[in-house]
Amino acid sequence: MLKNYFTLALKVLGRRKFFTFISLFGISFTLMILMLVAAFWETEFGKNPPLSNKDKIVYGMRCEMWKEHYDTITKIDTQMIDKLMVFDTTITTETKGKSQSMSSPSLHLLRDKIGDVPFAVNRTIYSSRNTYDIFNKGKKLTFSTVYTDPQFWEIYDFKFLAGKPYYQSQFDNQEQVAVISRKACSEYFGISDNYQNAIGQTLPMDGKSWTIIGVLAEVDVSAGSVNSDVFIPYTNMPSYVLESKDFMGPFIAIYLADSPANRAKIKSELIAKSKVIPLPDPDMFEHLDLKPMTYHEQYARHLIYDESPERSLKLALSSFLVVMLLFFLLPTLNLINLNVSRIMERSSEIGVRKAFGAHSGNILFQFVFENIILTVIGGIIGFVLAYWLIDIINTTQFLENTKLSFSLPVFISSLLIILFFGILSGIIPAWRMSKLQIAKALNVNQL
Repeated sequence: MLKNYFTLALKVLGRRKFFTFISLFGISFTLMILMLVAAFWETEFGKNPPLSNKDKIVYGMRCEMWKEHYDTITKIDTQMIDKLMVFDTTITTETKGKSQSMSSPSLHLLRDKIGDVPFAVNRTIYSSRNTYDIFNKGKKLTFSTVYTDPQFWEIYDFKFLAGKPYYQSQFDNQEQVAVISRKACSEYFGISDNYQNAIGQTLPMDGKSWTIIGVLAEVDVSAGSVNSDVFIPYTNMPSYVLESKDFMGPFIAIYLADSPANRAKIKSELIAKSKVIPLPDPDMFEHLDLKPMTYHEQYARHLIYDESPERSLKLALSSFLVVMLLFFLLPTLNLINLNVSRIMERSSEIGVRKAFGAHSGNILFQFVFENIILTVIGGIIGFVLAYWLIDIINTTQFLENTKLSFSLPVFISSLLIILFFGILSGIIPAWRMSKLQIAKALNVNQL
């Protein structure tokens, strides 16, 4: 029976080519977009090196110092009492505004004032990215650089193509050693396969000569701290940066929780510590606020800024869900309308089949089966389009550092979602037609 249904489904799809084309286009295009979104989500938020621990990470990347200013307002009311002028004076205080400064924290604040935090099994402090111009054989290269501590390599699980990271002793001794990316190795040294040849060579940068001790594999995610070209110990930064007693600076801290559930406790501890830290200049600023956030919160904050990282995440997720719901709902409604038109024109066929004893369940199954065949064909087309488009996006670096990967589980999940909506769009008109009275079905194809 299934073979007959399959043969009939192909004939029906070939009968009205325009309707079939519109349906296939809607299914394949929707699947293609869904696979692209799923691939992007998996790359950015999946447990992929070097961010395999992102569900345990808390960023201490923003701090704000502020002071409120007030105005004293004196109001004098007068009135005559027993022919004497009486004055009633009221003094109120109103907020005039506030001065504030927001920036990344300094090494002094993160290391000396905040220090260790309960529920964190590890911590790294590193600088925000710097860029340096390097000239090699008359060609100008611009390398992004991050200054880190050795714990950076423990929290981030980079894959090394050659060499190793710097150790605590090299960090403490201010050794001029560097770990570079595969891209930087290829651009400066011209090495694109045997990366071991780069180990021990020197890279002139920022007026210094850095000895290469490691080469990193390519990173697919967009996070700036892991997508840099050069990584060097932050003990090599200028002394005025390292010894500054200001609270604002170029550093970021990452705390690794012992479990995802304890990230909230780390955030609470950081906020509580910030409330009791004495400020260096109370006349200028009276309050210190830290803005710790999870990986997803800091990602959302780049998209939708809000003073509260939690609200940024909620707004970003809500916007994403609304867009995806509309994206699926509109094609589904369109497919329902197309299926109604396609099935209504076959009412005579339904009437004849019912006259010969066909059960409503058989008719319902037939139309749903035809919709499944249509969805599978559209899924195959969408699979090819998605694979082709992902390759173009990666080749042209349309998403810059983000590299999408085609995943079979992603395709299967996407196809199941499309299949669900395909069945939903077919079962409603099919159910209506399966309940059709024989006489009405034979009466000029009308419901």
